[in-house]
Amino acid sequence: MRAAVLQGGRLSLEEVPEPVPAAGLVLAAPLACGVCGSDLHARDHAPHLCNLLHRAGFRGFMDPARPVVMGHEFCAELVEPAAGLPRGARVVSQPFLIGDQGVALIGFSNTYNGAFAERMLLQEDALLGVPDHVATDIAALTEPLAVAVHAVNQADVGAGCVFAVHGCGPVGLFVIARLRALGLGPILAVDPVASRRAMAERMGADAVIAPDGDAVTRWWAQQGLHAGLSDSMASGDASKRAVIFECVGRPGMLTALAEGGPVGATIVVVGVCMEVDAIEPALMIQKAIQLRFVFAYSAEEFQTAFDMIVAAPDALTPMVTGEVTIAHIDDAFASLTAGGEQIKMMVRPA
Repeated sequence: MRAAVLQGGRLSLEEVPEPVPAAGLVLAAPLACGVCGSDLHARDHAPHLCNLLHRAGFRGFMDPARPVVMGHEFCAELVEPAAGLPRGARVVSQPFLIGDQGVALIGFSNTYNGAFAERMLLQEDALLGVPDHVATDIAALTEPLAVAVHAVNQADVGAGCVFAVHGCGPVGLFVIARLRALGLGPILAVDPVASRRAMAERMGADAVIAPDGDAVTRWWAQQGLHAGLSDSMASGDASKRAVIFECVGRPGMLTALAEGGPVGATIVVVGVCMEVDAIEPALMIQKAIQLRFVFAYSAEEFQTAFDMIVAAPDALTPMVTGEVTIAHIDDAFASLTAGGEQIKMMVRPA
């Protein structure tokens, strides 16, 4: 079968062996798979990324010296009946497999290929059947939406919260969509790219601005929340709490958000910074800033994301802005790396 193979920082279309199901695994044919920011990291910084995961104690991550077929945000078609679903049924699932060596991460494994291929293996007991009214591309958004569901859950949000989302790439946009689906707000979206600000507005942001520290501080003040200790003690609204989602992943962001954010703010760190970053704990202490670093999601959160899509699939349709086949996957990576107007690009086998 054909697959887009990553090795040595390069992607190439190659013939690879057909996957063979073992107990508990089923064969599926990918229909669409989104390109994730972690895919871009894996192509451009594979040794560093793998070192981080190994240091974190994840044994099922790939060896960057060996070939890997990425792709973990997928909707696929069953090649054989499974889990009470007929052959040809469309499915999504968490990108995890239980193999001989423990948990393997689909798309970042040297043993099990991801969805940038013509066929793949899935865990039978993790399959979710996609209803007819949900488009394939939208079903494939379940996995990245689950990341946002987890981030929002970890923020411990409620009716008294005021939100700012910094970085309106896919994760930031999904966070906005999730907050709005829960009926929460107001939401400020901050991004330098006009098209992404426009998309943030479509996803439900109440205000959208380009990065501007003074403008952000003024917006917080308008919500009754203040960045300075004196202003906060004098006129802050104790019934409100600021929740800031950092979805950029660049050095200096945490310090900038702590300085410009309200006293007592919770900063939820979703963006993956691949460099060493410095923070000043004394500043965080003086302003009572809470930092919460979040990663992945639970099976229940994946189900919640799927249910959200099934309930209102059209709400996320604008997020899919382009598509390529696996033969032209480099075009998708180049477009997303350039930081242009593309939001979520789908890769198809043919």
